[in-house]
Amino acid sequence: MYSKANLSEIVVSYVKNKILTGELKSGDRLVETDISEELEISRAPIREALRELNMRGILSFSPKKGSQILNLDYKDIEEIFSIRIPLEMQVLTLIFEKSLLQEQDLNYLETLNHEMIRADNEIAIDLREKNYIFNTCDLAFHSFFWKKSKSFRRAEILENQYFQLLTAMNRDISALGSVMEKYDEHKKIIDACRTGLLDHVLAAFQAHMDLYLKAIIRFED
Repeated sequence: MYSKANLSEIVVSYVKNKILTGELKSGDRLVETDISEELEISRAPIREALRELNMRGILSFSPKKGSQILNLDYKDIEEIFSIRIPLEMQVLTLIFEKSLLQEQDLNYLETLNHEMIRADNEIAIDLREKNYIFNTCDLAFHSFFWKKSKSFRRAEILENQYFQLLTAMNRDISALGSVMEKYDEHKKIIDACRTGLLDHVLAAFQAHMDLYLKAIIRFED
């Protein structure tokens, strides 16, 4: 038997998974009755989950429109990047100052990167599943560093910002570049990590973020 808290967590995961597949994007409404019917649960834990997502900055609420995925314009996205980039660079700095990366860690990141490419090349997988695998691998890639640093407050902020940005990116996934391009950007970060030089790692990460910003500018124009 699931508790109300367990059911609320299921709804939070349900919404996040819809974002990871690209089904939910900035401005989309979330209707309690639809979620209730699809998940076959009562509306009380759904309301609790929506409040939680609102607190994380993924949803907004208004009496007229109800709950909807946060509607971000370019200024909002730029602000999120202005917070995310320094935070993620702090995380990388902590990792290298404490020499926390091991060879098996880099092998794991390589595996994630290859999985992203493998799924994209699978003809039998539909677009939503490809989006889900790509975004799940991308999130796992970045969250590995957040968690490795043991800076749990930074990790929580960065994960919430990741989902905020992804909802905006879902408006035009094709504008963000190919999976192969993202694979190459991640590989440059991994290769930089293998050098053991923090300035190389920060430069590779900054280049990765800059390309996202340029892509977002293109589809905001």
